[in-house]
Amino acid sequence: MRRVTASARSRAGAPRGKTKLRRDPRSLRRQRLQRYALIGAALATVAGTSWMLWPSAWIERQGVALGDGLVALSGKMGLTLQSVAVDGRQQTPPEELLAAIGADRGTPLLALDPEAIRARVETLPWVKSASVRRGLDGTLTVHVDEFAPFALWQRDGKFYLVDRQGEAIAADDPGRFNQLLVLVGDNAPQHAADLVTMLGLEPELKARVRAAVWVGDRRWNLRLDNGVDVKLPETNPTAAWLELARLEREQGLLKRDLSAIDLRLPDRMVVRLAPDAKPVATKPAAPGSDT
Repeated sequence: MRRVTASARSRAGAPRGKTKLRRDPRSLRRQRLQRYALIGAALATVAGTSWMLWPSAWIERQGVALGDGLVALSGKMGLTLQSVAVDGRQQTPPEELLAAIGADRGTPLLALDPEAIRARVETLPWVKSASVRRGLDGTLTVHVDEFAPFALWQRDGKFYLVDRQGEAIAADDPGRFNQLLVLVGDNAPQHAADLVTMLGLEPELKARVRAAVWVGDRRWNLRLDNGVDVKLPETNPTAAWLELARLEREQGLLKRDLSAIDLRLPDRMVVRLAPDAKPVATKPAAPGSDT
């Protein structure tokens, strides 16, 4: 606070000695805020033009001492980490994410390297990509784009989680996603998205599909919840799938004791009875139905 000596007239009626005039606290507060704003603006300008690239060839040429001094000054001015805001997290454990971020409250914001934090976060198994942003309000914002579990891929006796694009997810606990469709066969994950889209045309029948086997890198066999195998054709599998759904609705085809339904022939359906199936009397089937 600046001290000012009173004028002669003010000293006339005052006790002997100097009198200290006190400035309006609101005025002092405004001046202090203005000073902080100017310093903060300068720091923000430096941070925006060069520090966001830290470490860089520029800062190395200027010397580490300059950078350390600026970081220290920003911390004294209150430009420190106050909170971490994360969005997009679904599967990543929060403690693993915070450990990868590695930032403590009170750390000068300019000491945090967004690119280094992003790189660490993207090493986490569930994280597909990430972005990191520092705010002058003291908030470090971390956005993560995670893999979305789409199916379970069975290979060499093990199960792996895959996303819709067929990319494997390095998760340690795929077993907790056992409600997902099981894929079998080389390159099965890369073709699963089209299969699931097709199955979705008949939601009730889709709900009964438990596994899909990619055969010969060209077509699918489906395993239903009652153990029946459905062999789809290589050409126009959608038509075969829709026909199967129609026969199930109209004739209750899947209620019969079957072990397999072969839809690979365009003009007929071949069914195989289960080994312990009891013969039943049926009417002659129309061509192209369940024969």
